[in-house]
Amino acid sequence: MTFKLDYSGMFVKILIVNCFIKVYGCQMNAADSSLLSGILAGAGITETLSEKDAESVVVLTCSVRQHAEDRAKGFARTMRGEGKKVVVAGCMAQLRGDSLIREGVADYVAGPDQYRMIPSFIKEQEMQARNPDFDELETYSDLLPSFKNSVSESLAIMRGCNNYCSYCVVPYARGPERSVPYQSIERRIRRFLDCGAKEVFLLGQNVLAYGDAGKRFIDLLERLSGLSGLERIGFLTSHPRDLDKETVRRMAAIPNLLHFFHLPLQSASDKVLSLMNRGYTMADYEERVAWVRETFEKPYITTDILVGFPGETQEDFQYTLDAIERIGFDFAYMFAYSERPGTRACEMSAKVSQEERQERLCVLIEHANAIARKKASCLVGSEEEIFITAPAPRGDGAMLAGLRNHRSIVFKQKARPGERLRARIVRLEGFTLLAEPLTKEVV
Repeated sequence: MTFKLDYSGMFVKILIVNCFIKVYGCQMNAADSSLLSGILAGAGITETLSEKDAESVVVLTCSVRQHAEDRAKGFARTMRGEGKKVVVAGCMAQLRGDSLIREGVADYVAGPDQYRMIPSFIKEQEMQARNPDFDELETYSDLLPSFKNSVSESLAIMRGCNNYCSYCVVPYARGPERSVPYQSIERRIRRFLDCGAKEVFLLGQNVLAYGDAGKRFIDLLERLSGLSGLERIGFLTSHPRDLDKETVRRMAAIPNLLHFFHLPLQSASDKVLSLMNRGYTMADYEERVAWVRETFEKPYITTDILVGFPGETQEDFQYTLDAIERIGFDFAYMFAYSERPGTRACEMSAKVSQEERQERLCVLIEHANAIARKKASCLVGSEEEIFITAPAPRGDGAMLAGLRNHRSIVFKQKARPGERLRARIVRLEGFTLLAEPLTKEVV
């Protein structure tokens, strides 16, 4: 509580609320944190950079795996134990509802479509605990996300998902698919550019499904790419089923598009892909990778792999290992199957034991990382255009930077975020590529 002298000369009491936002999970949650920051600021709530300085805490949660829920619950309980007011928001709030309140995890819950209510929870203007619902599907298209003082920003262009992969809770947690209107997207990106951003990533559970007033994702991409000041544009995530050859061809004509494709494979067994309800075969997937590699120079192709899915045999798992070797991904996000209540996979028989899931995951990680490191080592000695993004956490004056295909490197010289330079890749340390200046001239 603090006091302020008003214009009449009287001292009046005003409530200053400090709030910390803790983010778990995917880049959609990271983008939602910027949106939430703007909502809090508009309500006169001060966002802090440390939970130690906060009176209230908002925990943006993920429910894709049990481990993510456990971590968020642990943090929330710790914050409540320190006397802070806790709002659990996002996917776990949507799925678990007021059970989180009964368990002592949260004071309030807010699903992905209820972020506007969070200021009233924090200020205790809304005392009614209730389960989140999808009565009003949000796109937050009227709101401007807060600017994080970065040359690289991300923006969700759609929310929800219609795919209903049998292992995934996202459609239940974030609701059906809906797209943000184009005009709102352009308005937000222009604000980013006015504030100093030069690179923007467009986000969605499946950006290729974007649609507004008859315009598809590729139409949106082409229009946005021409905005003045936008030097680099990228996107996450693409569902392999929805990537067609014409879209790849049109993408290649966009000069500031990053040559980066995240194409989640999940499994290389057609039987398992069918059980997962992925909507493509392994042959379909490899055809799309071929389109990308035929069309783009040095594309950076990453993927997601899920092992131990119900019904996956050792032979199915071997198909995945063989495919990783054959395709040669630049990087893979790898996970053991985690049962999610409410999904179809949770009811499937032929479960793979937890021990076997972990063993397969260890084998997969070793195999995929060896391939990724070999791919990265091929860049040593090459000369590349780099885009400086931020100081590296090494503390030695080095900078983080990205190549034309979005691959991250460390540039061993101080530079200004947003600069585009020529550099030589000099060595690989672990999985980190190190680069030195080739010239000081801006490209």
